[in-house]
Amino acid sequence: MSRHRLRTGSLVIGSAALAFASAIVPASGIAAAEPTDNDATSNSCDAEAAGYQPVRGLDLPTAANWREVTPPYTFDETADVAGGFDRVGYCLELTTEAGTSWVWTSMEALSANPGDVGLPTRMEQARHQFVDDLTVASNVPGVQQLDGGSGWVEMWPNQYDGTRAGQVPGASETARDADDHVLWANGYGSFQVHAFADARDARGPAIKDAPTATPVLAVNAFTSDGPQTMDVGIGTGTGENPDWTGAANAADYTARKLTFFARPSLVKVDTAPSSRQVVSRPGRTATSVSVPVSGEALDPDVTAVELRTTRNGRQTTQRAAVSSAAPRFSFSVSLPVALTSTDFELVARTADGGSHRIGRAVDVVAGDVIVIQGQSNAQAGRQVNSTTSDADRSRWVRTYGTSNNNNSRLAGAIGGWTYGMGDNIQRVGAIGQWAVRMGQLMSAELRIPIAVVNGARGGRGIGYFARNDSNPTDGTTSYGMLLNRLTRAGLAEPGAIDVMLWHQGEADRDNAASHVTGFTKLVADWRKDYGADLPVYVHQVRSSPCDQAEPVALRDAQRRLPDTIANLRVLSTTGLNGHVGCHYDYIDGYRTFGEHNAAMLLDGLYRPGAPKVAAPNPGTAHRIDDNPNQLVVELRTPADPVTVEDGAAADFQVPGAVVEAVRWQRGRGLVLTLDRPVPADTTVAYLAHHGAGPRVVNALGIGLLAFRIPIG
Repeated sequence: MSRHRLRTGSLVIGSAALAFASAIVPASGIAAAEPTDNDATSNSCDAEAAGYQPVRGLDLPTAANWREVTPPYTFDETADVAGGFDRVGYCLELTTEAGTSWVWTSMEALSANPGDVGLPTRMEQARHQFVDDLTVASNVPGVQQLDGGSGWVEMWPNQYDGTRAGQVPGASETARDADDHVLWANGYGSFQVHAFADARDARGPAIKDAPTATPVLAVNAFTSDGPQTMDVGIGTGTGENPDWTGAANAADYTARKLTFFARPSLVKVDTAPSSRQVVSRPGRTATSVSVPVSGEALDPDVTAVELRTTRNGRQTTQRAAVSSAAPRFSFSVSLPVALTSTDFELVARTADGGSHRIGRAVDVVAGDVIVIQGQSNAQAGRQVNSTTSDADRSRWVRTYGTSNNNNSRLAGAIGGWTYGMGDNIQRVGAIGQWAVRMGQLMSAELRIPIAVVNGARGGRGIGYFARNDSNPTDGTTSYGMLLNRLTRAGLAEPGAIDVMLWHQGEADRDNAASHVTGFTKLVADWRKDYGADLPVYVHQVRSSPCDQAEPVALRDAQRRLPDTIANLRVLSTTGLNGHVGCHYDYIDGYRTFGEHNAAMLLDGLYRPGAPKVAAPNPGTAHRIDDNPNQLVVELRTPADPVTVEDGAAADFQVPGAVVEAVRWQRGRGLVLTLDRPVPADTTVAYLAHHGAGPRVVNALGIGLLAFRIPIG
């Protein structure tokens, strides 16, 4: 297959395809929504459900604990849609003495498994993503009505908190609303659909004062211990949490009915793009990428399939005639590698003249792919009292799935393309603060979209990241979780990833030998799975372990990795003044970190010839013959001017002597003056300053790599 293989069946669900397109504290005083009337039409979803098949029904009790078990459905006809379905629908009906309030919502199917059409009581059924063919109808005033709009779903059996994933403009960081954070622990449950007022609000980060996605349906607390009284609601809750979390209001209704529907497939799609996908281009040089859309008609009444693509307001239609004898269809769309997006819509034409929208993928782009792995400084979340990175987010910097690898079941369930966010870690959209800045700068400079997939996990040693060679896709390992995630995103084929960025070593506590052995094996494994010529960029850690400034063996070993591993470069962190403990503030820390990374990647990957941007790196050290109190540290990039800030001499070490001064001399290197003649058979080291303080930096502010080398 080509390196830009797309996620199979991402438009519609057929028989084997996928869809295209902390503890909770109960609240009180949330009013039950009342219907506008109670006539037969508005009190049911029958009119909206035309063409759909009811597959499961559930009379919701006032309290439940269905964790890891199948709820007691009143009927189960999921076997009837085992041949394939392209959409699902949900009807929630809440009855009081005043009548019945109802809401209908339907969308592209989020799983090919009929057994997943129901409440998500198992982690494998969790979904947390955009939907882009959303229909909403209700008899409750204020509910956002949609036909083919965009939404956001939060469906899982887990606990969750209010910290946002940065995908819904204006979402709260504390209240449970349309953009919450699913926690790794099972035990509360959320079945929520939220609708955007304007589909454009679902196309990139634009932090606003008020949420632009509002709840339309909520059933919560169905996997709680206890069991706990359930939360049910239509529209926006009036209490502390807009998504009805903690309302404990199920007893306010005399009847609570939730019905699940599926629409049998007219068409099965084998290959198609996903909404917001970054399709990887070959070789970092192609200016366009050919994207296939293919499948077959399943219903004999389908006479043609149309693919409508819209770009910059202009629509193009491709049409393929199909029949029972020749049901296959195939299209190809050329995506420009540029800051422009394309919408896809697949339509089936039937013999009676009908037109049936099968699925949709919006905001599809083509660009380059960066993968990040390592521990907490690779995660690079916002530190306490630090600045947000939201202002540096870009619509053109995207990611896939979730970085939450605390639980392999949850990590393997959640998919979908989203927009990269930096502040919060272990969640949908999280790529890290420095990655947000790096991606923004690279996208703006290259004028292309950038995908960043971050698989990091804080506080882990080198062994945690190792490959299970007998089963590389082992989902219980960090390596397998990342490989599976990239595979689902269509980014695991050789050549699809443009560079791997690594930041890890603090947890190895200066054990250089173990670190180098483990990392050398890891690079070899990456190149087995992602391509033999995969470029790797390694960040030299600021300290190892975090709380000690003196040890330098591991850092020096990282500095020397390019001597033994081909196509590897080392990035520096010693020029960052925002260093706090083990981590970094955003200003003068992760933000600058991202700027340095962007400069090195742009230079090393996209500009011909030998790299011109690099961290100052020592080569050799020797005494000055006519001055026994001085020695010279020659750099591997001698033409690069270096600034030695006042006080930086204290961060240099020569055993048996005190370094009194350090200066830069063009054509020579760093000249160190000692308080006594240079001792024989000794070493010189640069430890870097722990925390903010005097630095040794080049013209771009990139710091001198920490080192320990012999004096010749």
